[in-house]
Amino acid sequence: MRRLFFGFIAGVLSVAAQQATMPVSGLRPDMNGVARTVFRGQNAEEFPLRILGVMQNSGPGQNIILARLLTERLEHTGVMQGMSGSPVYVEGKLVGAIAFAFPFAKEPIAGIRPIGEMLAVQAASPKLRAEAIHLGSSSLFSSRVQTESTGPANVLTPISFAGMTPSALEYFAPQWRQMGFAPQQSAGGSRAGIPGKLQPGDMISVQLIRGDMSAGADGTVTHVDGNQVYAFGHRFLGGGEVEFPFAKAEVITPLANVNMPFKISQSLSPMGTILFDGDAAVRGELGRTAKLAPLRIRFRNGSQQQEYKLEMVRHALLSPLLLQMALFSTLDHHFRSAGSGTVDLKGTVRFAGVKKPLEISGRYAGDNNLPIAASLGAAIPLAFFQQHVEDTLLPEALDFEIDTQTSREQWVIETVSLSRRTAKPGDQLTIRTQLSSPNGAERVFEHPFTIPSWLPAGETLTITVSDSFTTNLLDFRSFYQPGGPVSRSSEDLAETLAKLHPANAYYVRAFRSSPGFQTAGRELSNLPPSIAAVLQKSPGSYLPTYQSRVLDQETRLKEGIVSGSKTLTLEIEK
Repeated sequence: MRRLFFGFIAGVLSVAAQQATMPVSGLRPDMNGVARTVFRGQNAEEFPLRILGVMQNSGPGQNIILARLLTERLEHTGVMQGMSGSPVYVEGKLVGAIAFAFPFAKEPIAGIRPIGEMLAVQAASPKLRAEAIHLGSSSLFSSRVQTESTGPANVLTPISFAGMTPSALEYFAPQWRQMGFAPQQSAGGSRAGIPGKLQPGDMISVQLIRGDMSAGADGTVTHVDGNQVYAFGHRFLGGGEVEFPFAKAEVITPLANVNMPFKISQSLSPMGTILFDGDAAVRGELGRTAKLAPLRIRFRNGSQQQEYKLEMVRHALLSPLLLQMALFSTLDHHFRSAGSGTVDLKGTVRFAGVKKPLEISGRYAGDNNLPIAASLGAAIPLAFFQQHVEDTLLPEALDFEIDTQTSREQWVIETVSLSRRTAKPGDQLTIRTQLSSPNGAERVFEHPFTIPSWLPAGETLTITVSDSFTTNLLDFRSFYQPGGPVSRSSEDLAETLAKLHPANAYYVRAFRSSPGFQTAGRELSNLPPSIAAVLQKSPGSYLPTYQSRVLDQETRLKEGIVSGSKTLTLEIEK
């Protein structure tokens, strides 16, 4: 009986300690309330507001509470970026969080997310899967048309970058804005120190990458229930379960920019982990350590060497983007975005439960935009791999090496010729390929070719000499098409990606007009009709082709890259 009595008292005290809430149905126009947010330093300040009304059914099962903010701090700026999640109280009860603003509004009108919707976020939401890209994609994101809105919109989440070049921020800013973030350059990363207890109205920074480069997205805490934290009042990215570390943040100063008012802040010591990213809020846990993927980048340019050590979040959408930014910034800082040069990039990405790591390599040469080409060449295979296996895999560790030189080592396939115009089955001939470089140098290669003796007379062979990009398009055509290949095991996909042809090679091939099939970069040529009929009935597994190879030779150069493609025809005499 005594144990039951003390249990009952503890339960009563626990309920009493919880923050009382007010449902939307309890609100009336002109009710007075207060909100809490940090304007400077670490301590939240209260400011008054007046309830204007409720926008019913603003979304599926959602409402938006409208309020007029009554403080001179926001009179000329309206809701500032970083205020998302600022708790609102009416009659001492928690009503919700500031989460919406009206673009171009002349008064500081805020939209408030009801607290009931925030507390109802469930971990049953599916994980976020990025829109599938292909290996030939020029971007990690598909373009979307953005239109101006006169209605309430989610307050953009400010995200601060430190340790990255201004060119990196400028180039990647549109992609972050597309996801609902407002990127800005930060003077520094986190500041060491004891952050103190986390309370409603405090500002937090969700740390996406940290170390020699950093990126943190800021928002405000709405409610703390034991070790559970609710913040933002809207989605971060959406998609359910995540593992993002967060730290308490301090505001250096608010910036009353008419176009984009925001808080300039810096993060303090880590405090916990965001575990769920819902449509109405993010939910985290205090004291929990997030698992991050270590990223090491080693840069070399002759005698100059530099190593960068970072940690980044493990996420299907963000991991490739953060990798691309880190590599771009490294090249942009040490090398340059304009001017001639050559970049060699090699990297490995390890995944839990996958024995063979994903190997990424490439050589890039040209007059400009090498940081863009090289960084995208690393990010695309990672994104592609994560999106096309049975289950989305997240990286465990990443290691990249970058070697650069200021000379542009590039060769163009100038001419291709045959030692004879016609030939018979069994005859030998020579295919000559002439390469030229921008500085006027020339190289000639000879490739012997014996016409197959079994080849029927009267056929016409198509002979191609092509660079690696053109050859990859043919050999891995399903990987370069929207939608990508049929779902494959992670080991098979990693092995196939490792077979991509390198940029410092070109390929001499001869084809006959005979149906064939292709699967995972393997060519099935000159098949008996019975086997071809069976493969034709396996949709998705084998891609039909209209030519079969009778010659396939690779030539690799020790220096430079090869570009271009030439085609000839050869008649087989009767």
